[in-house]
Amino acid sequence: EELRQRLIYSIIAIILCFFLCWFFKVQILDMAKKPHKFAMGKIGLSTELQVLSYQEGFYAYMKLCFISSVFLAYPFIIYQIWRFVSVGLYKKERRYIMLFLPISYLAFVIGGLFGYFLLIPFGLQFLIGILGPGIQPIITMQQYVSFVFMLTVALGLVFQLPLVMLLLSKIQLITPDKFIKWRKYAILVIFIIAAIVTPPDPFTQTMTAGPMIILYELGILVARPTKKGFMFLGTIVGSGIIVLFATYFYLTHRGGEINLLNAHGDVQFLYPGATEWSKLSMRTSFHKGIGLKTGGEGKTLLSTKKGVDIGIDINTEVQFVDSSKIQLKHGQIIISVNESDPLFEIDTPNGRIRTSKGTLNIQAGELVTIVTAVKGDATLLLEGEEKKLLEGRQHKMTIGGEPVDIGYIINWSEGILTKPDVKK
Repeated sequence: EELRQRLIYSIIAIILCFFLCWFFKVQILDMAKKPHKFAMGKIGLSTELQVLSYQEGFYAYMKLCFISSVFLAYPFIIYQIWRFVSVGLYKKERRYIMLFLPISYLAFVIGGLFGYFLLIPFGLQFLIGILGPGIQPIITMQQYVSFVFMLTVALGLVFQLPLVMLLLSKIQLITPDKFIKWRKYAILVIFIIAAIVTPPDPFTQTMTAGPMIILYELGILVARPTKKGFMFLGTIVGSGIIVLFATYFYLTHRGGEINLLNAHGDVQFLYPGATEWSKLSMRTSFHKGIGLKTGGEGKTLLSTKKGVDIGIDINTEVQFVDSSKIQLKHGQIIISVNESDPLFEIDTPNGRIRTSKGTLNIQAGELVTIVTAVKGDATLLLEGEEKKLLEGRQHKMTIGGEPVDIGYIINWSEGILTKPDVKK
């Protein structure tokens, strides 16, 4: 009867927390998406999640709110478990459990935060980054919610390891000497567990197994504190920190196809497939497909990995198709091409421009695009025809001819092109 009562209390707590989470489901999802946004943003891909059926979003929200409600109700559930088991424990055992439970919850939270802020974003960045060019990943809402919360819960449980080892040692079920003796087997088991709870890639598995090994050594240390143990643990932690910083530096500083050299004023960028522009802050590199837009006081200078420098003037919108091609939708840019093979291309609303070496100033409007060859020559492609633009010359590219005022033609030709009425 006591167990039944505690279970009912726990279920009621989860249900109440579920309804609370459902009310804030959009905010919770937005918070859960931050690792995804970080990873995809670093690579220059769309941060939007997809749904493949009408009901998928509903099921994903149900799962999201259920797992969130368990997180919220976890302290209350632990309290109910304590109330049930404390009756049959000795005073010494109750003291251990009372100390163990709050520390256990804290360790669970730390493990979840480790996954949320470190393992998941960099793991996702690694997994998506190895796809290479020409592949557009489709990440569904259901897949992402399952992946994030499975990994977060798994890491929360993994961070219980030192406490479990300490508890087993205190109740004299397993001695610290056995933990030391079983170290090599424990490391093997840790890597197996890491392979199960993480995606099938060596980077994420190592990122998960590393902290688990440190936690195992910490468990040995808290079970039997020794000077040698502290030194050994310090060596492992120090090595882990070095590897962690090296990994962080590599993932956050490796260059993209387009590097930002300078920017000031109102400059925004748009991920491929996204619909909302984001304000440019401290980004230093972009990948293909990214869009850039400047406002009334915004200007920026970029460089591609092909050695092409691009200056973007105010009120201009550009999309970087790849390192050898951009699309100027409107506004003004100046391009300096050192030497490009294949030819560097600029698509405009009124035609295409190609150059292999030189400097071009391009002003693109809805009806007319003005191209000036500041240095070197360029090739203009307009309505299937190629025209050569020589250095120091300027050309107006228009589709269907340049707009003119035809009123004067109508005035002087009146009576010539139309036959006068003849009265009978």
